[in-house]
Amino acid sequence: MQASGRASFNWAVSRQSMSSFSIGSNSRERIEVQVVGYKRNPVGEYFDDNWLRVRVLVVSGAFSGKYDAAFLTEELVSFHNQLIELYRSLNGIAKFSTMEEQLSLLLHGNGRGEILLKGTAIDIPGTGNRLVFELTLDQTQLQKTLAELSLVTESFPVRAS
Repeated sequence: MQASGRASFNWAVSRQSMSSFSIGSNSRERIEVQVVGYKRNPVGEYFDDNWLRVRVLVVSGAFSGKYDAAFLTEELVSFHNQLIELYRSLNGIAKFSTMEEQLSLLLHGNGRGEILLKGTAIDIPGTGNRLVFELTLDQTQLQKTLAELSLVTESFPVRAS
């Protein structure tokens, strides 16, 4: 057990115990991030303590892929906060980017409920293959994403050092 009382995770964790969030609502336009767990037990170093192991799934038209990545907890919290504002105003942007640049998402609201998502997925940091994609979403699709992302950030909070 970790100091927080949460059991430590490993890559062999079953799908049922993962937390995840998705953007998009159909099988041909969807991004899903499955959070497996923290990469390590807390050691009192902010960055080391806040890395998460994730699996990213991207489906854009006939193209699809999945890969393992590492995100920082604060990246998910920041994205969640930006998505809340975009959902409320319908206008503006929400941006998700990671230190390792393995997933970047830019969502732009047009003020009338339509949201254009532009994304890039890279399977290996720095040298990997790159998939660039666009999805058109409706504001109502963000409700589910916001609820799921809220649960993820509650399950895997930023750990203070």
